[in-house]
Amino acid sequence: MRTQNRLSSRFTFALLTSALLAVGCQTTRLPTAIRSADNSSLLVQVSEDSSSLMWNEGRPKNIEKLSTSLGDARNAQDADSLQTRAELLLVGHMTRDAAEQARTILKRDLRNVRALKTLIKAALIERRPHEALVLVGNAASLSASDAELFSFEGLAQFQLNNTLYAKALWNKVLSLDPNHIPTLMNMAVLLFQNGHSKKAGALFDRVLTIQPQHLDAQVGRALVLSSEGQAEEAVASLDEILKRSGDNALVLENLANISRDRLKDYKRAARYVDRTLAMGKVDRRTIETAIGMKQELRKLIAAQEKNLSDENLRELASRSPQSNASPAGEMASSETNSVTSDLQKMEDSIK
Repeated sequence: MRTQNRLSSRFTFALLTSALLAVGCQTTRLPTAIRSADNSSLLVQVSEDSSSLMWNEGRPKNIEKLSTSLGDARNAQDADSLQTRAELLLVGHMTRDAAEQARTILKRDLRNVRALKTLIKAALIERRPHEALVLVGNAASLSASDAELFSFEGLAQFQLNNTLYAKALWNKVLSLDPNHIPTLMNMAVLLFQNGHSKKAGALFDRVLTIQPQHLDAQVGRALVLSSEGQAEEAVASLDEILKRSGDNALVLENLANISRDRLKDYKRAARYVDRTLAMGKVDRRTIETAIGMKQELRKLIAAQEKNLSDENLRELASRSPQSNASPAGEMASSETNSVTSDLQKMEDSIK
């Protein structure tokens, strides 16, 4: 989780230690978190139909609501119900089950673009860009001017490290749909990762104008502040998100990263990590990342405390004998002087 500013793909720009890329909708967990600059935790946003069930980076806002929706869709076998279930499964990070549902739909209707998009998202989430590109080609033959397909293709190219090609494809998306939020987020993360924080900030602001509660964009904005030397302001901004929405793994991860990498406040970072581990239902990657960071922070805290102890010893050793007196010694001296003074007064009164 080395910071590079993780908007995470999980957007942590982490600071981007988690740089998020939104697939359809992740950064960094790029940020979907700009949770991570290594794009290891790419998240995909599913269709608008199920967007109310998830965080902007693809995580369910309400597990009970998600479970209820899955239950409602479980027994229905028409194409729309199967597709809804597939998209809900994506939201719940059950990628293989979602892909299975999509294939069931395609057995009945090879021209179902929504089902193809589900397979594309599943491939991107599991970082299989070559497979995603083949599927994009199949879908494009049915819907040539679909902006979302260009967005998916750009993300696949990004996973293949073809950054310039990805950027060109995302520009194509924005020419077709200037307010395509997933592409605006991907472009913002890409700019952020390449040191263009002001331009990235402008795109995050643009997303927030369109969708004020977009979590990834809020996290991205905070990461931009941190990268510009305003780490405390960034922490305050992210803490405010937690106050409004409750604990969120993406936000907590970015808070831990900023506290560790920007503020060198390792104890504060450890508290954020502990809150992440106490959340309960979080994905395996988040748990592994949090455990790894906790182990690292223990070492950093121990080293920091040792350095402070060594500095205090050096400072004491450098003092003159007079100034080297301990507070306890100074107190004792003061008490002795007081007693001596009282005795002198008693002697004077006797005389």
